[in-house]
Amino acid sequence: MKATQQPTTTTDLDPDMTPGVLLRSAAIYLQRYGWIRNDFFDLTNEVNFPPACALGAINVCAHGRPILGSDDTADDDNTDTAIRGVRVFAAYLDPEYDSADTVTWKASAFDVVSQWNDEQDRTIKDVTAALNDAADEWDSTHHTRGAR
Repeated sequence: MKATQQPTTTTDLDPDMTPGVLLRSAAIYLQRYGWIRNDFFDLTNEVNFPPACALGAINVCAHGRPILGSDDTADDDNTDTAIRGVRVFAAYLDPEYDSADTVTWKASAFDVVSQWNDEQDRTIKDVTAALNDAADEWDSTHHTRGAR
């Protein structure tokens, strides 16, 4: 960077982040920082990047920081990216989940993912494998920008 250039100050992440990239990032986040059940983040752990559930990991990877979806400081594009990733993951976990069905009530993507994440016998290996497998499935059916 030349001395006359100003550094970029935006906190927006890649607006074109695919669900495949986001889900793989969530798996890496969980491997690096830890996985939990029954809450988005372990906020008792006073670190910048706390252990998270699958939903929390997707959310933090979309926003670049631990954030709840209802946080007033959430960026709309990043929130949309997180919601899209959760919907793709929910559809992978439950093939009967249909995010486009607006006529009949079905469990929300949030419900599908949180109930699956919180099952008693679930392990971090299960969660990271499912996130990576869902990413692979997305990439295999959505051929964009050289994604595998």
